[in-house]
Amino acid sequence: MNRSWDSSRNLDEPEANGASYGQGCNGRFRIRVCRQAENEWSAQLAISLIQGKWKMRILSQLQQGPVRLSQLRKMFPGASKKMLTQHLREMEDDGLIIRTDLSAKLRHVEYSLETSMGVAVLHLINTLTEWGSQHAPALARQIPVEDLPEE
Repeated sequence: MNRSWDSSRNLDEPEANGASYGQGCNGRFRIRVCRQAENEWSAQLAISLIQGKWKMRILSQLQQGPVRLSQLRKMFPGASKKMLTQHLREMEDDGLIIRTDLSAKLRHVEYSLETSMGVAVLHLINTLTEWGSQHAPALARQIPVEDLPEE
């Protein structure tokens, strides 16, 4: 994963975030703090994999089967080709999707869900969807309408 993170923390170096994997975590208190930092880093990593306006939508479509970029552009007319391509490249680099070149002469590329990590991230998205559905009424009462993100 060579892309920059949207987080202010450096996820490439967990030690910089207070997480020390095994070495230097002596005593009960320090072990608990180190585990907490590792869990926080893991959660931030998982969120960063699906962070982006179109990533979850793309993954949902790939659940149905392989898709070409032109098909995604038709499905999401509000997304620019550049943004879709960027998200697809990031998800490919992260191991969530597979890019398959089907033709040597013409540009015929399909994207499909990677079987292990791609399916696992769909479970994560489903869990977040269930949580959101369950807590949406309470959250809707707390968030003013003008603060909600636009589609």
